[in-house]
Amino acid sequence: MDDCGRLQSIFNYPYILYYCYYSSLNSTNKQSKYSQTYQDNTSFLNPGSGVDLSPILEDVTYTISPLIHVPIPLHNCSNKTTIKSRYKQSVIIGSDSLTVEYIGDVLPTGIYPRRLFSYLCKQIIRTRSKTPIIAIPRSRAQFYKEALGINYVPSSKDLDAISQQLKAFIKCQLSLSYSNPNDKSRKQRDSINFVNGDHAWLYDDNLNWQQQIILSDDFFDLIKLTAVPISARALEEFSNSLKLDILNYLLYQNYNLFIKKINYSFQIELLYELFGSGIPTLNEFRRVFNRILTEIKEVIPLDITATDKYSYLLIPSEAALLKQHKRRKTNEIKDQLIVINEDYKDKLKQNYSEIDVEAACIYVSKRSQSGEIRHPYAYLRDVLKNPSWYQRERVNFISNIHKLQYQEYQNLPEEQRKINARFFKDLISKTHIYSVPVEIQPMVEQLKYPERFIVKGIPNFDYCCYIVWAYLHRKVTEFTSISTEKKLVNLLQVICK
Repeated sequence: MDDCGRLQSIFNYPYILYYCYYSSLNSTNKQSKYSQTYQDNTSFLNPGSGVDLSPILEDVTYTISPLIHVPIPLHNCSNKTTIKSRYKQSVIIGSDSLTVEYIGDVLPTGIYPRRLFSYLCKQIIRTRSKTPIIAIPRSRAQFYKEALGINYVPSSKDLDAISQQLKAFIKCQLSLSYSNPNDKSRKQRDSINFVNGDHAWLYDDNLNWQQQIILSDDFFDLIKLTAVPISARALEEFSNSLKLDILNYLLYQNYNLFIKKINYSFQIELLYELFGSGIPTLNEFRRVFNRILTEIKEVIPLDITATDKYSYLLIPSEAALLKQHKRRKTNEIKDQLIVINEDYKDKLKQNYSEIDVEAACIYVSKRSQSGEIRHPYAYLRDVLKNPSWYQRERVNFISNIHKLQYQEYQNLPEEQRKINARFFKDLISKTHIYSVPVEIQPMVEQLKYPERFIVKGIPNFDYCCYIVWAYLHRKVTEFTSISTEKKLVNLLQVICK
């Protein structure tokens, strides 16, 4: 099932009523006196008509459907007692309801927990992982860049704020309850954690950085069952959490209304109950909502307009649909010389590296040209058990990968390459020769004093910078064991922990 199909199956009800409250409050907002209304959509676009996608719709990441309705809190409860902070919100869907509750000493708020949550969902969905283990970058700085969208050097104050939000996210517990749990995706979940085990190293600089996050089983199941697409570019570019939540909600509703071919009238009081946390009055929320709506419509062709002081009419638009990503056909045979499909390759890659599998396939392909191979699957398994057979193909394959990666590095903007070079120079200048293992001390000395002839065959500085870039961005950094490039990679593994 594609992303939009999954989204449709999860959210199949057109009318929704929201109310929310903090546990520290004794009452909730009053129910709206204005009813939700539907109209026939007379200006509905024909499916498949040619429309240009807004750039912000061209790539997707993921979240879970309950968090479309009840996002991560915008504000933390003021809590100076030993009682945990709570944020609870209920969504009435027809005759059923969904209740979502966040519990923690300090609740996660703002844009960074949202980005981290989506990052975890995306890694599971894109890799179709069967285990709740997510591999992450080798360094904290690179993780901040990939998962949190931090593309600058944060100050100490920024780092403290980021650490606090990561800690709040790790320690937060999530509860979900449907009034009619008639499906696996609607299973009741009480006080589930996002991660399994101790992940204090994510926010504590004094602990050694790990290279994998282990999700809790409940959270892993929740992602697999209820993941829905959201705009990746909006998540990356928006710093206003409220604006992001409203955008995700409107795009989500636009898709469902597009499928049903109907318009929908949203009442301002219900929007206030959903998104008005921390905004004292309805009138002030209306001003904030109108400003955000204007900003959203500047970048996305959403057809939503205010019909009066209390309501907004959304006419679904094909131009405002997120781009659909079709799943790769795993039974496709890419190499016509051997009958090995991509699905079988994926199974082999669970026990062998991707480079080994592809190099072995090249070897089998060459052998098949000189005569028919009766059982290519069995023969490929035998080849993988004997790496010496395809060693030449493996070396050539790695060499070609580095040529492509080096070309990619050279095509980067000059400013990015300069930043990478400065980082490499600073790394070498701060590394003492005798602080690394004996076998790579000559490499450090050679890099510190390039005018000396210490290590034979060392590549030029630009290629060394490429290797650093490839290592930090988790590209292929495999070289022959006796090469100077391999020694540089070994050095990076020591000093970039």
